[in-house]
Amino acid sequence: MPSSSNDRPAEPPSSKRYLERERAFQQKIWKLWILIFTIGLAAAFTKSALANPEQDQRDTRAVIEAQLAAFKANDGKKAFSYATPNIQTMFGDAATFMNMVREGYDVVYRPDAVRFVRFESDGANALHVLQMTDRHKTLWNVYYVLEKRAEGGWKISSCETEKAATQLI
Repeated sequence: MPSSSNDRPAEPPSSKRYLERERAFQQKIWKLWILIFTIGLAAAFTKSALANPEQDQRDTRAVIEAQLAAFKANDGKKAFSYATPNIQTMFGDAATFMNMVREGYDVVYRPDAVRFVRFESDGANALHVLQMTDRHKTLWNVYYVLEKRAEGGWKISSCETEKAATQLI
């Protein structure tokens, strides 16, 4: 006897509903991922569109110059205030910070001359490359990294020095 489609056992109604729910759930997950991706992409473009490299360069340079002026005036509290919270936590207080700068960064503590050479920024972090001469007329390359804080100001997150290989960049 030929079999008909009626001879096959019918799928339980609950499994059809399960598959439909599963497909609907998968569609919701895909829509959520697309939404998250779109929001992330929009945020990245908005951040770069809002970035103002010229203003960032002026603002970050002002922070570095203010810290150098505080070092020159022996104002440890003021100099320490330009450091990020992470640096402040690492050193604990202005006196410890100033002692570290005096002992390890003499060219930054008492530069004879300062020249800003290069600037880069992504809107959230900035790099300034400076050349400084110390009291002995030795030329140094100094690399300042600054971080834009949530409240809008810039703070110094690191400063590295190296003796310049040549007298000119």
